[in-house]
Amino acid sequence: MFFEPGFFGTRAPMYLDIVAVYFILLPFLLFVSIRFAVKGDIKKHLVSQLGIFIMTLVMIVVFEVGMRLAGGFKEYMAESSVSYSYFITFLIIHIIVAIATVNLWSYQIISSVKSYKKGTLTGENAQRHKKIARILMVGIVVTLIQAASIYYFMFVM
Repeated sequence: MFFEPGFFGTRAPMYLDIVAVYFILLPFLLFVSIRFAVKGDIKKHLVSQLGIFIMTLVMIVVFEVGMRLAGGFKEYMAESSVSYSYFITFLIIHIIVAIATVNLWSYQIISSVKSYKKGTLTGENAQRHKKIARILMVGIVVTLIQAASIYYFMFVM
């Protein structure tokens, strides 16, 4: 089932379509989580952020394991009309942005949990938290746009 054709009607296998659905939903899940914070329910914001982050890591693992078991991106690129050199450059940029975003998100969660437990997620710390959150949203959106492009290059073109 993992490697059977997916449900989007492209050349992508099932596991990639499942991962794609999660990442399509991710901005909406984050919006709900952010609304908790805006409304002052910091505990729900914290719990939802942890859940979203863990689920994101699970989806990344599913993606990575599936890619490795399928023979890697070269296997999928064989049927694409996109040039290899263009694709590999795009992929490297995507990986750099994605890793930086996950690392920053990890830092944000760890530092925020510590501040929350100490009761110091106020004032300057709160402003820094919001600034990092804005940077994270840009990183997440850019990563998602790049990932959608890669899906298109590999399984639609």
